[in-house]
Amino acid sequence: MFISVQQFERDMGVNQTIGRFFVDRTPPENNSFWKGRLLYVGFGNGFVSIPVFYDILYRLGLPLEVLLDENHIHFMEQLMHFAILQEKNEISVPEELKCIRALLKNRIKDQNYFESLNRYLDQPVLKPLGPFGLIHPSLNRADVFLYVLCDLPLSEKQWGQAIRYWYALHPSYLIMDDIRDYARDKEEGEENVVIDLGGGTVGYEKTFEMLRTNAETMKEINPMLAQFLLDYEEELRGLKA
Repeated sequence: MFISVQQFERDMGVNQTIGRFFVDRTPPENNSFWKGRLLYVGFGNGFVSIPVFYDILYRLGLPLEVLLDENHIHFMEQLMHFAILQEKNEISVPEELKCIRALLKNRIKDQNYFESLNRYLDQPVLKPLGPFGLIHPSLNRADVFLYVLCDLPLSEKQWGQAIRYWYALHPSYLIMDDIRDYARDKEEGEENVVIDLGGGTVGYEKTFEMLRTNAETMKEINPMLAQFLLDYEEELRGLKA
């Protein structure tokens, strides 16, 4: 399905320049994340979350010319290539991390945060460590994307804010996916936060509570996006039923 610049701006509050940049962008060649796709951004949460998170970084004070710099975007796309290869079990987690870290050679803007992120992601099971991670490992499974921050000139304060809003935003997308995929994930033994929270009605209600908490945090920086996340609850409850 197609998502437009107007939908990003009207429904999620995404800056028009950022929305247009990603909506109009041609999917990169030889990239497993965009393999077989004619559109750069579809309705899959993994695709939608990219411009939404870049809009948050813009709201934190990073200039558009830095965020949308071609060299940086190419790095982000290569990161996603290795991330999806690992998700499909075509490479191991150590291989994924080695490849992404190699991409960052001579590009790291804050060595301390880079090393802190390395220590966190090197854990066999991702648990909170330093500023990174949530207590439910299933909600940390996309955190490799945080390497994009290592390629951007964030201040100490911006680093803290970016991590705060990342853990309000991206786990919300994972929650939506996990509610939709609960039955299948339970049958196949896949990671799923509803299962982590006890499964069934109890797991669902705790999951919805987390979604609402994330939306409250998101209100601090993008009230429109916070409402967009809240509006999903009714739809998700219908899927649950």
